[in-house]
This record gives sequence, structure tokens and C-alpha cells, in this order.
Amino acid sequence: MDLVKIAAVADICTGHQPPESAFTNVLATLRGADLRFAQVERLYARRGSYQEQNGMSGRPARQDPSFADVFKTVPFDILSLASNHTGDWGPEAVEDTVETFRLLGIPTVGAGCNVAEARKPVILERNGVRIAFLAYVSTVLPQFWANESRAGAAPMRAHTYYEPYEYQPGAPARVVTVPHAADLEHLVADVKQVRQHADVVLVSLHWGVHYVPRPCDYQPVVAHAAIDAGADVILGHHAHQPQGIEIYKNGVVFYSMGNFAFAPPRRKGSHSLAMPMGEYVQKDVYSLEPDPGFVFDYRRHFKEGGIVFLDVDRKGVARVNYMPTLMNDDGQPDIVRPGQPQFEKQLEYLNWAGRFIKGGVTAMKAAGDRYEVYVRGA
Repeated sequence: MDLVKIAAVADICTGHQPPESAFTNVLATLRGADLRFAQVERLYARRGSYQEQNGMSGRPARQDPSFADVFKTVPFDILSLASNHTGDWGPEAVEDTVETFRLLGIPTVGAGCNVAEARKPVILERNGVRIAFLAYVSTVLPQFWANESRAGAAPMRAHTYYEPYEYQPGAPARVVTVPHAADLEHLVADVKQVRQHADVVLVSLHWGVHYVPRPCDYQPVVAHAAIDAGADVILGHHAHQPQGIEIYKNGVVFYSMGNFAFAPPRRKGSHSLAMPMGEYVQKDVYSLEPDPGFVFDYRRHFKEGGIVFLDVDRKGVARVNYMPTLMNDDGQPDIVRPGQPQFEKQLEYLNWAGRFIKGGVTAMKAAGDRYEVYVRGA
């Protein structure tokens, strides 16, 4: 039976100079796959108005449509547009971004001119194997998700609650999250529907919390529901660092694949505002200085990421591997090779992060130039 090799990567923010240099150091590796998927963190449009409530982080999210051409140079075969930046420039920019990729001949999932289009799957066939893609986003402001008449992203929202660890005013609280019931019902229905027409189903989810090593409560619930409905692999992103990997039944869950390519900021010293209305910056939230000069920085794993390789056939997923990458100072991904200290460092980190997840992978080993995650029947 013929195998199809899929290469999947997470967050990509274009803007490199020249644009085609973004993937220079990984082109040969990506082109060795039969099918390539990526998560897009930018809008490619000339229309739209900036949505101030998202804070300053969204201003560079809109780029000229010509910057999207870089995805064709690889070429990527399928892209997710569902992210916390989908609505940064309003519905018109979403519509134009979808159209930009349509003109390039690259199908997209996770965003559209209305919610039906945003939830619509894409099925691609290689070597007689039908592979379906769906995409959703959890990290999204209310006006960013699509509805029956507004362009936006396909939502997989969650509710947040807080429980104090102990009973004294001001004590630290445990953050509790649960999936939005209607969104989860829609996701499950989408997976069940497309499963009838595909041999393999991949679900892309832009979710979780920035710069932390473990998923939120709602994420395993959503992942397990998707796999129970017929999904084979969950491709997660948004945390801007890798997180643990889980084997659930015969499904594989990447809670966060890590960053792949991020163009450096054009203005040195600029900072990204993280909260609605820009009241706080990310360092206020994700960094800690418990003692003078002793700082835990939220960006400590920012440059780490990887390429997920999926070998699939008409029976489903046969093998899953992860090839580590590390962004250089130009925001380009470099492949981390065996024998480099970083190769062992990222392997150790992923196994450590798996301990936070029931069913998480904690004994992953190197297999040549990548880490072996899953082998069917093993």
C-alpha cells in the first residue's frame, strides 16, 4: 500500500527580507514530503480597518498580498488561517486573505466569508489516499469569529473559571477551562461528516496559552472528542513554544508544535502588547523576577519548533516523527541535527512536557535526524 508523507509546521509570520528567504534552510526537507501544511499568522489584504481592542500586537498582522507568494515557493499545499490575528483588520481583510490564497491556488481552512465556509473541510488526494483538513481557533475576541453573515475564523471557544488553592484573600488561583458546548458539538459533527469521505482526518487547532509548557483543561477534552469522532492527528499551535505530545487511542495530539518562521520586528526595541486595549505588555504577564536580576523570561523556548512528519495510507496513520528546528536571528528555521547539543535539549524538553498530560509521551527517542513519536501497531 502506497504511503503519503505529510510535513506539517506551525506558526508562520512572514515579512522576511527578501520574502522568499523565510524557508531557505528547510526547503529541501519540506520538498521531500508529498503534502505540506502550515499555520498562517498573518493577513494578506489591502482593505480593512485595524481593530484597536486587540492591542498593538495586531498592527503588523496585515501585509501586502504579494507577501503571500512565499508560501508558493515551498510550495505549501494547504494552510490554516484560523488564529488570534484572523480578525485584526476586520472582516474585509479576512475575505481578501482567503481570496489571496485562492488566486495562488493554495486551499485554506479555518476562516472564510461566513461560518459555514470557515468550518468547511478541504480534502486532498495523494497516491490514492484522501486526506481531510479542518481548522479552528480558541484564542479569539468575540468580534473575530465568523457567523452566518460575517467573515472570520471557525471558533472552538472555551469558558474560564478560577478556583482558589486555599482560603485566604489574594491566594493564587487555579485556572479552570471548559469547552464551549456548541462549538465542540460543531467540531465533532464536522469531523464525523468528513470522516465519511476521507482516509485520514487532520484537525488544526490554534489554542492554549502563550509561553507555557502545558495545555489548559479544555484542550485534552476537545482533542479526545475530535479523535473519538474520527480525527487521526491534532495539529496544535499558538503557545509560541513546543508542548507535550499525547497518544490517545490511535490518535496523536500535538498540543503545540512550536514556532516555525517569524520575521524579526522592523523596529528594534518595539514591544508587543498582549491584552485587549493594550493595557499590559507580554512581559508583564509572562515574565517573572522573583529575586533581583533573576528573571524567568517567557521567550525562553520561542525559537524552538519542529516539522511533524506523518506517514499515512488508506488505513490511517502509520508513523509519526518530529524533526526539531530552531529559528536563527533572521527568524528563519534551521534544522537541528543529531550531535548538536540543541538536539538532545529539545528531546529532553518534549519528554519532560509530556509528563503534564495523561497519556503524554515521556520516553520519546531519537530515530536518525528526528524523534519517533508513534508507530502503528507498536
